[in-house]
Amino acid sequence: MPIELAILDIDGVLVTTRSAWLYLHKIFNVSKLASISREAYHRKLIDYKDWALIDTFFWRDLSKLWTRIKPTIRPGAFKLLKLLKDHNVKVIAISGGLDYTIEPLKEYFDYYITNELIYDDNSLHSVKVNVESKELIIEYVEKLGISWRKVFAIGDSHMDIPILKKAEYSIAFNPMDDNVANSAKIVIFSYTLDPVIAFLENVLT
Repeated sequence: MPIELAILDIDGVLVTTRSAWLYLHKIFNVSKLASISREAYHRKLIDYKDWALIDTFFWRDLSKLWTRIKPTIRPGAFKLLKLLKDHNVKVIAISGGLDYTIEPLKEYFDYYITNELIYDDNSLHSVKVNVESKELIIEYVEKLGISWRKVFAIGDSHMDIPILKKAEYSIAFNPMDDNVANSAKIVIFSYTLDPVIAFLENVLT
């Protein structure tokens, strides 16, 4: 079998929201405040965990009902996941976003990891940062003993670059910029995942 493992990004790929963090900032009208900590991170004045904690501080004490928003699943996502399962491809989902976006899809994954919102009773309290960099999945793949020549990967952001570079079958899906696009074998711009499904059908059959 040419593909034994699929590594999938969530935000911007399986769901239409590009960033789970920015989406909540917009909903709760704190985008301007959040831009300050984002700039501090990019200037390397704070690390990723500090940035995440500051971001969730802006939503602190909000009801769990407000932060458990159902994301918009990208058209074709379930068909893509079913295709992989039907061909016995192991599926890993890794996201630098938040757990609310992965919730409707997680039953389709053999393994998944993302950042988790923490609640005190029913109010948002903090965040558990599990994904500072997606390079952590490289070690996991090596433990599985699967060759990168049999790995399919898809992503859209800078976080995905290390995985896109290593996977034999890699797709930059609506990539954020040229750096992401140039890291993959294939670049696809589409609202639906139909072109990705067509590609995989050709490879898997």
